[in-house]
Amino acid sequence: MKIKKVFRSIYSARAVYELRKTNLFLTAFIGIFLGILQMTPFTIRFFGTHPYRFDLQMWQLDYEEKELLLLNLPEDCYVLNATLICNETESFVIGENVIIHFSDVDEVIINGIVFREQYFIFIAQQQDYVLSYRIFEGLSFGYLQSLDNGYEVLFSRVAEELRGVLIVPFVLGAYQTGILTFYIYVLCVSGLAMLLKFGHSNFITFKEVVNIIVYASVLPVVIVIIVGLITPAFSTIIFNMGIPLWAYVVYKKYVISELSDSSNE
Repeated sequence: MKIKKVFRSIYSARAVYELRKTNLFLTAFIGIFLGILQMTPFTIRFFGTHPYRFDLQMWQLDYEEKELLLLNLPEDCYVLNATLICNETESFVIGENVIIHFSDVDEVIINGIVFREQYFIFIAQQQDYVLSYRIFEGLSFGYLQSLDNGYEVLFSRVAEELRGVLIVPFVLGAYQTGILTFYIYVLCVSGLAMLLKFGHSNFITFKEVVNIIVYASVLPVVIVIIVGLITPAFSTIIFNMGIPLWAYVVYKKYVISELSDSSNE
């Protein structure tokens, strides 16, 4: 019965009002799902490779530097059986702080790549990511140099490897943030809603206000999922404004009438 009312709360203000006395443990459990759902439009982008193009976001090389990096790679090096076949030992620097190494290094690297035989280390802002060559199987640096978009091919594949390493912590981190911020938001709005108590001798309890705010968020969350797939940034506005507006409809339509009936008795 409660679950049916939760689904009805998407379109029914009465259903939201009727859920005001729900056990807070159940409400907290529902809140976890709502916190996850409202972050879904943002987490979808983590399944693409663009968020993992750290070379674009942190290295910030210009066009000429990108071309120079690619051309300086030893053309006779290639990947076979997830192993780099390469006799190169020299290092080179691109731009101000992007360093490409082909041997062990002791120095601190801010940005760059260290190519080892069985793996390579991608470094962005002194953060190291140990990655496999499997995504480069059969490729040689010489082949990449022959392509018009060789740099993009190289680092798009690096981004794919980074995605495999980082997608789980990125998505879980986003969902944890969504759940936490949802709880904080509900408590803050509920606290502000209690200010409506002034002028009323008999008012609903803080628990009932929390329940109304939580279940009034079901409709905005559904809208956020739909709209957020198109414009994720706009979904934040819908979420932050939709909840208090829908809760206010419940307040004006049902809470006020109950308070009026109580005062007349």
